Amino acid sequence: MVTLGELFDELDFELEDMLDVLSQAIDLIEDGKVKEGVEVLKALEEDMFDFLDYVDVDEEEVDIVVEEGECDDDEEDEEEEKPAPKKKPAPKKTPNKPKGKK
Repeated sequence: MVTLGELFDELDFELEDMLDVLSQAIDLIEDGKVKEGVEVLKALEEDMFDFLDYVDVDEEEVDIVVEEGECDDDEEDEEEEKPAPKKKPAPKKTPNKPKGKK
């Protein structure tokens, strides 16, 4: 049985290793070896995706899995026809300054 402390130690080791690779890339870039530094960073990015179990998927490749009873066929057809609305950022509110007596 693996303890929580052991899992944290393993996580700490993985993060320290990634930090070392990042430091190596920075050193390469500072030494003028930009291409080598970028390659190290690309490899680190892939390692981080693997670490986090991220998968790079195109929108066309995504299959939506619906459990039985979760969605009616009519709702599913409607969702496929309508593109998702784009969200606009909320406008920033400016605080009202109290008007003082002069």
